[in-house]
Amino acid sequence: MSFLAPLFFIGLAAIAVPILVHLIQRERKEVIHFPSLMFLRKIPYQSVERRRIHNWLLLALRAAAMLLLIAAFSRPFLTHATEKGLVATSGAREVVILLDHSASMGYADHWTRAKDEARKVVQGLGAEDKGTLVLFGTGPEERVRSTSDKSQIEVALNEATVTSDATRYAPALRYAQTKLSQSQLPRKEVVLISDFQKSGWERQEDIRLPEGATLAPISVADLETADLAISSATLARASFTGEERVTLTVGLTNRSSSAMANVPVKLEIDGREVGAKTVNVEANASASVTFPPFTAADNQRAVVRAGSDKWAANNSFFIAVSPSRPISMLTVQRDGGTTSPCGPECPSFYLNTALSLSKSPPFKIDVLGASRVAASNLTGRSVVVLYDVGALSTEFDAALQRFVQEGGGLFIVLAERTPWSAGESPILPGKLGTFVDRPIGHDGTLGFLDYSHPIFEQFKDPRQGSFANARFFRYRALTPAPTDRILARYDDGGAAMVERRVGTGRVIAFTSTLDEGGGWNDFPKRAMFPPLAVLVGQYLAQYAEPTAWYTVGRNLDVSSPLAALVRAGTASDPQGAARKPSGVISSPAGQQVTIGEGGVPAVALDEQGFYSVRMQGTGDRRPFQVAVNLEPSESDLSSLQPAEFAKSVTGRAAVTTTGQSLEHPDLTPEDIEKKQSIWWFLLMGGVLALLTESALSNRLSQRFGTGFLQMNRQ
Repeated sequence: MSFLAPLFFIGLAAIAVPILVHLIQRERKEVIHFPSLMFLRKIPYQSVERRRIHNWLLLALRAAAMLLLIAAFSRPFLTHATEKGLVATSGAREVVILLDHSASMGYADHWTRAKDEARKVVQGLGAEDKGTLVLFGTGPEERVRSTSDKSQIEVALNEATVTSDATRYAPALRYAQTKLSQSQLPRKEVVLISDFQKSGWERQEDIRLPEGATLAPISVADLETADLAISSATLARASFTGEERVTLTVGLTNRSSSAMANVPVKLEIDGREVGAKTVNVEANASASVTFPPFTAADNQRAVVRAGSDKWAANNSFFIAVSPSRPISMLTVQRDGGTTSPCGPECPSFYLNTALSLSKSPPFKIDVLGASRVAASNLTGRSVVVLYDVGALSTEFDAALQRFVQEGGGLFIVLAERTPWSAGESPILPGKLGTFVDRPIGHDGTLGFLDYSHPIFEQFKDPRQGSFANARFFRYRALTPAPTDRILARYDDGGAAMVERRVGTGRVIAFTSTLDEGGGWNDFPKRAMFPPLAVLVGQYLAQYAEPTAWYTVGRNLDVSSPLAALVRAGTASDPQGAARKPSGVISSPAGQQVTIGEGGVPAVALDEQGFYSVRMQGTGDRRPFQVAVNLEPSESDLSSLQPAEFAKSVTGRAAVTTTGQSLEHPDLTPEDIEKKQSIWWFLLMGGVLALLTESALSNRLSQRFGTGFLQMNRQ
């Protein structure tokens, strides 16, 4: 038996207190006379004298309470219960091998050394032991489950390869925690083989292996690493003689303690080198390289390669380049106004002009009169604008409803005319009412804007401008349905802009004009009108800036590229009617997955390189390219101390596969005492002794008092 705080035993002297109380009795020397007691028999004065102990049980309880409390504060533990008492050292073992196969394990010979260490663990398994092999990167992947067949584990080790995953320790450790909790074998061990990247571990991760389990960390990290990584890339676009030119700038990071001079950096487009430069990068610093502009073409594969070191994976950066694809818009306006090209006399002139000024995204706008529009005009469109039009043909109205249902955008400008005589339609956001004229001298303004909506979100900041100076003199009453969303109101409460979702499409109605004719408002002449028009068009088209690259671990929603191809008119049937497209996506390793109709809705991007998407009905068009790169944090090879890492997981010093501590031959006294918690039982015993002593002393006092009264009566 040992104690963490033996100095508390000085307090044992307090045990003498109850003994003295029992052995010594005192009587007051000075006698105080009371008249009422003058006839009682006088008891002669007695000096202090020793008495014999009358109640040994009460004395024992008091002394035991003091002893137990003092012993509890001294924090005792059994010296023979070292690690052998907490961790089984005999019997069959359940061994879970966690082998890191994340991208960083491709540095130098890390992967080869890691597999060799795993083989040593497998060879050390006994006949009754069971081994489980788990490969992990972002998540765990069980390759062999709890088997005594060592050859089966070795075959899986030989087949294992490094992936493009980032490093995450917590999911793998949680798997091991679950696996060991289910095991009935007496000895439980986890062997973690990794380079112990700091970026893969969050110290607040709440992971504790089962009681008695040991963790053996085996590090293959180098004390000194020299690595150069391409950490970022930016694309700048500009128009030149009708073509789009792209300027590419890449950032490089040197994570070594020595400078790198004359590092070659090359740019390849579709396998052909189009630019080469050299750069100097200081130790633990960054630098950038800008290549000459090149002409963007559909679905180009751009690859930047920088230097050559012990880890080739992060020396390459993959980028998918395509020209900016304009939003195709069809504007249908009332008959009598000019159509394309739409001049100042055109009713939709202000709206079309505001959209044509946009460069990101660009808009391609066609204008037709209501009597000339046909269902075929909707093919390849992203947005349709109905600008103060009257009745539409039954065929076009039905086609327009299908267009919205399948993901198209519709913007309705409500003024003198309406396409629906009843004032209602499945695609009209609400029920149309009468005209509302504001009194002269009481011009209307926009009194409410839904700043939580994407088209108004950027205007939360007053520095971005204000809509307060726009004046409205007339508008159409519109009563939204409960499921519609009011985006803007006039200051009198009337609905100014209302949205309705129809299928996967979006419809927005504006209840006033957007031109000079009729004198309904002066909004188109205000500075806030052009940016708002662009945001409305972008929102209705569900436009997203083409992603030049993704990072490993992301899921690609295949509906995004498919929808873009459909709206661009590149995936349609021979009759021109839009349909649900389908196709095949090929991974960098050549594996193919069916996507779209009848296929998967999303694809996990788990490989570095280019994924190719080939659609049915696109003919000889080049496949859609998806570039995937390593997660930037994976290039940071800074490592953790294995022993400290293991201690944070197990709550005690890390142990090797032999059961010996990496820091001490046994557990520390603090670890042993914490596991045994003998102090708690001593404390409870002391409290119980005090309660018993209190009850016994109260009972004895009552008996003594009763006897004293009876003696006085006699």
